[in-house]
Amino acid sequence: MSDGNIDTTKPLRVLMMPDYRTINPYQTLLSQALGNEGVEVVFPDGYYRFLPIYRTLKKNQNIDVLHLHWLNSYLKGKNIIVKFIYSCKFLIDIVLTKFAGIEVVWTIHNHISHDAKFPILEHWVQQNLLYLADRIIVHDSLSIKHFTLNYNFNQLKIDVVPHGHYREIYDHAIPQLEARKILGIPLSGKVYLNLGLLRPYKGLERLLKVWEENQEFLKDSTLLIVGKALDEFYLQKLNQLAANIQGVVINANFVEDSKIHIFFSAADVVVLPFEKILTSGSLILAMSYNKPIIAPRTDSILETLGQANLLLYDYQDQQGLFNSLKLSNQMDLSKLSELVNQECDKLSWHEIGKKTATIFNDLLSCR
Repeated sequence: MSDGNIDTTKPLRVLMMPDYRTINPYQTLLSQALGNEGVEVVFPDGYYRFLPIYRTLKKNQNIDVLHLHWLNSYLKGKNIIVKFIYSCKFLIDIVLTKFAGIEVVWTIHNHISHDAKFPILEHWVQQNLLYLADRIIVHDSLSIKHFTLNYNFNQLKIDVVPHGHYREIYDHAIPQLEARKILGIPLSGKVYLNLGLLRPYKGLERLLKVWEENQEFLKDSTLLIVGKALDEFYLQKLNQLAANIQGVVINANFVEDSKIHIFFSAADVVVLPFEKILTSGSLILAMSYNKPIIAPRTDSILETLGQANLLLYDYQDQQGLFNSLKLSNQMDLSKLSELVNQECDKLSWHEIGKKTATIFNDLLSCR
């Protein structure tokens, strides 16, 4: 581990936790970008139930920086008492890490965990982590406003580093008709795609309701909802809602990486009717395929989409989602796709790697 002196002859070593590479390519792409900047990224090997972070650091010598990402794997518990115990253990883990002389950087991906049962407790944990962390990373500048309004911490510790695109991970698009034939969906009319884990915070019930209420207008279109449901009861609810709605197809299967490009190739528009979101991998994935996007006009989505924000809507407007669906039928989607492409160009992993490496190096130079 580090002793407070910077050895310029060895690469800066970063422990990235938790390891979510098997379910999200974000960390794979980030570690590759950091590697191009001379930063050696280490991931945990094995699992420790007690003090998993500190014990992983002890196992991996000469670590300079702990780079934390999603916290939900450390904050387990189905009841408030167990959750509180895990929360305290996690914070003790971070304190021990700092006592060991390791710099702590936290990239915030969510306001709190999706479907959080105990948001007040998670808020308390995040408040303490914001105090303990040496640097904080968010993916857009407008997220700074949210955290400075809701938490008390040194705002000089926060940096903005965008979420990079997924262009280099998945297969390239194929002709639209070919993709629709493979999927067995209508070859004509517009296809609206929602792809990702089927979870309540994604607003799918609201989308189905809007589709049902506007059957006449959407009669020539197809709504394709694709992804694995983590809750069987929630899937049953979605299937019941969709049972009598014309043009709705629910494919509740896990989509392998090798098939993701087929769904985006088949679609004209991606619909993401989130109820609450900070950073969306689904949004970045849709941008990676240059797809026009319908989503609520939140600060983070607005900043990420930039000039390609023409189909965003006010979540408080009861007609907002339908108005965006309607507008998508009346506009030149090819021009909007080009705008999405231009905005996606800005999400370069090369620049993200450089910026993140600079944050790490600045931390060590201030010791």
